[in-house]
Amino acid sequence: MKVFDVKSLLDKESQIFGGKIGSGKTEIAVNIAIKMSEQNIPNVLFDMDIVKPYVRIRDIKDKILMYDDIEIVSPPDVTRKIDLPILPSHIISKLMEKDKQKILDIGGDPYGAGAIAQFKNLFPEESYNFFFVVNTRRPETSNTKEIIEAMTQIQDASKLTINALVFNTHLRWETTEQVIRNEYKIVKDVSEETKIPIYFTCVDEKHQNIVRDLNLPILPLKLFINPLPRLGE
Repeated sequence: MKVFDVKSLLDKESQIFGGKIGSGKTEIAVNIAIKMSEQNIPNVLFDMDIVKPYVRIRDIKDKILMYDDIEIVSPPDVTRKIDLPILPSHIISKLMEKDKQKILDIGGDPYGAGAIAQFKNLFPEESYNFFFVVNTRRPETSNTKEIIEAMTQIQDASKLTINALVFNTHLRWETTEQVIRNEYKIVKDVSEETKIPIYFTCVDEKHQNIVRDLNLPILPLKLFINPLPRLGE
């Protein structure tokens, strides 16, 4: 089982997380911020997802702030229940800070991902990791063709280059080792076809054994987003 070493894996100035709705990108971005803070790495967590079909960082902000030293830059609270392309007025100054790692959660569709395009000049290609998070058990990313199409759409909209993949396939409490093994083959095919490496995989911190056979660093996740209840509950 490979250990997730935040300092060696995330060695660039900015960590950008994109992916289709339900991929887990928001949960991962939050956990990266917490992990950096635990290791005394100054960082800022940016909520740049302007679309509201699912949970965004601002929707779970109170839970995140229970952890010390988590700084969040997010749109005004009025945008919690609506879709508005509004970003905070001080976002440019925060994006230009050189003494802190920047972790960005961007939208899961071309409209949402396009919000970051206006800041393209602040992200020289050598300065960021752009992770595309994949859950093959979600709509529109269930096979190689769909995943590559989704990546192309996000790249075109954001004007940035995806240079890393995150394998985050799960079925919540129904996830099994067999599911992981089967679905990993799809993301591996995407990696081979696009020449984009799979940087790491993720799993609920209570069930790390499920991904133990993968030859990838494992990011154990603290879960902030409540899943749908089981049937009958």
